[in-house]
Amino acid sequence: MRSAVNQASDAYKQANSTANTLGSEAQGIGANLTPFLTQELLHPQGYSQQDQSAMLAAGLGGAGGESAGIGGAAQKQAAVTRNAGGFQAALDDAARQRMKAAAGSAEGIAANNANVKQEQQQNAARGLQGLYGTDTSGMLDAMGQQHEDINYEVEAGKSGWLQNALAIINTLKAGGGGGMAGGFGG
Repeated sequence: MRSAVNQASDAYKQANSTANTLGSEAQGIGANLTPFLTQELLHPQGYSQQDQSAMLAAGLGGAGGESAGIGGAAQKQAAVTRNAGGFQAALDDAARQRMKAAAGSAEGIAANNANVKQEQQQNAARGLQGLYGTDTSGMLDAMGQQHEDINYEVEAGKSGWLQNALAIINTLKAGGGGGMAGGFGG
């Protein structure tokens, strides 16, 4: 029966050690991740300036190429017909279309950047929530196991040759004497 007490005591010590280990590991991980995720939550970065510039250049390049093609065709036609004023409306329209495409490209990049920032904030919030839940539940589970281990230790301590002898004596005294009660001073 003493082995049961020892096993329960060892289980308690193991649960305590596990709780301490998880708590320490959580502190180490939290020391790195929590500031990063908090920064990401409060100040999301979105696209870098370099990425935004590259996207804007790609968007403007397409609009500029189309406009340049129309301009080139208009100049060729003006040279052939010797009437440069006849294509002014087409060139103006091409310039408007180029500006419209450029604005649309810039708006799209800005909107995408805002969406990326919002996604980074949501991911950071989920990360912080996950860290808190994992750390807390693991630590509390291990600490809850300690309570059960203490109860097992107490229950295991209730048996053994001395406890059994005392239980027999108390039962005989309570029973009013019986056959052996006289031998115990009853």
